[in-house]
Amino acid sequence: MIFKVFNEDWLESLDTFEEIMWLLILYLILLLVIAIFLKIALGFFSKSRRTDFGQVFLTSFLITIAFAIVFLFFGGWLAWIIALIITWIVICIRHNVGFLSAIIITVLAFLIYVIVALIIGAILDVTLIVLPF
Repeated sequence: MIFKVFNEDWLESLDTFEEIMWLLILYLILLLVIAIFLKIALGFFSKSRRTDFGQVFLTSFLITIAFAIVFLFFGGWLAWIIALIITWIVICIRHNVGFLSAIIITVLAFLIYVIVALIIGAILDVTLIVLPF
């Protein structure tokens, strides 16, 4: 009964052990990228606690798990809204910042990522991010 809620299409692409390992490697790279930019953004707030890389890595892990669970059950704008609110709550609780500060940290981390991606993309002449404008 519960399996009808899940989107089973993504499981079809994981046929071999090698494909599962590549998925896990890409997930680890995603966690590292999120943790790096989240740590940089947290550095701008002097009152934030637990800003060493291990704690920020754990925060990024919790955020990705929250996104996965929310997008597993919901879709569209509702999933984005719920996932972002959970992200801001996780940042508030884990790093002892206010809710507005968590929103600013998230926006700042995203802007730093966009700037770095555009610079690296210009240097390497590749597209690392596609902006809608």
